[in-house]
Amino acid sequence: MMMDFILKTWIWITFIRNKETLPTESKIINPKMEYETMSGAFIWEDEGLWELRNNQLKDAFKYVINHRMKLIVGRDSDVEVMRSKNFDKRIFEMAKKYFPNWIGFEKSRCSYNSELADRILRIKKVENWRFQKY
Repeated sequence: MMMDFILKTWIWITFIRNKETLPTESKIINPKMEYETMSGAFIWEDEGLWELRNNQLKDAFKYVINHRMKLIVGRDSDVEVMRSKNFDKRIFEMAKKYFPNWIGFEKSRCSYNSELADRILRIKKVENWRFQKY
């Protein structure tokens, strides 16, 4: 419990310091969805997360993109969460408050999508297999 409080506070401070610094519109016509290894989730190449020089913001956003993946795949999925479902959801909502116009929060990127869900689950299955292999 105390660790969650400390982590949540650190993330909150990180969001405040970097408020509205992420891209709000895409410069790419058809951005590709890519696997982000550290969070085990997915991002689109135009969201500005990989280009960040700010490792603290990048680290804080792993909870956001992990929860977003859960929304895309569907609530009944067996996709892992970073901390707990409630924790990830709270961080996601906090990020929406401080980065309301970030392109990563577009409805199409935060809503259930069966085609994307199938793709995500296939990629996750391969990644888990690769991890087990090592």
